[in-house]
Amino acid sequence: MAEAGGIKGSRQIGTARRVVDVAISSVAIVITAPLILMAVVGSAVTLQAWPLFTQDRIGLDGRTFRFLKVRTLPIDVPSYIDKHQLDHGRTPAFCRLLRRLHVDELPQLLLVVRGHMSLIGPRPEMAHLHHHLAADFRALRTSVRPGCTGLWQISEACTELIGVAPQYDEFYLAQRSIRLDVWILVRTVAKMLGSRRCIELTDVPAWAMTQVPQGTAATHATNESGLSLPATSGR
Repeated sequence: MAEAGGIKGSRQIGTARRVVDVAISSVAIVITAPLILMAVVGSAVTLQAWPLFTQDRIGLDGRTFRFLKVRTLPIDVPSYIDKHQLDHGRTPAFCRLLRRLHVDELPQLLLVVRGHMSLIGPRPEMAHLHHHLAADFRALRTSVRPGCTGLWQISEACTELIGVAPQYDEFYLAQRSIRLDVWILVRTVAKMLGSRRCIELTDVPAWAMTQVPQGTAATHATNESGLSLPATSGR
């Protein structure tokens, strides 16, 4: 009975989180629409190409969905190129600015409304990189909807591949709460307004964390269908 109550509670929390996601994203779309339009028009003029870029990414329960961004790279750059292989010298200054301020990510708010993404969560990975992650880490990351922003996305590790620093996603899913989501959202806005400081795990304030037993690296995570996943240790 206790387990059934826990699953019911998890589903209620998931529903509440979804309602908040849709409400905030809908408002954000209206507020940022002029900025998105400016980015789209600027991309089209600068790159002389269709300004919206889509790509297959891995989402909740390992399902594939179409990821959406404003195009910031020349059209002849391969769609699934590793970030470390990018020739930033070929990227126009306007597009580099969109990337630095993360304005190119704003169209993902539409994916939140459609149910493919959440405001906060692990960054959705490309399939060929997702399958190179450790099996337990893959299962953990796909137990929730991927996020437009998240702990890894605002961390010092975001310049590397996701698998290089799994501790950020593991920490987030162990400590996942509305308080932590609010803190991440505030730090994300600060980055979009020009802050260059990236966070470390030690920057997360105590008030944003859930209660974790002394000496425990991570608690269990519950996915959005109410299924419990085993804890994973920091790596």
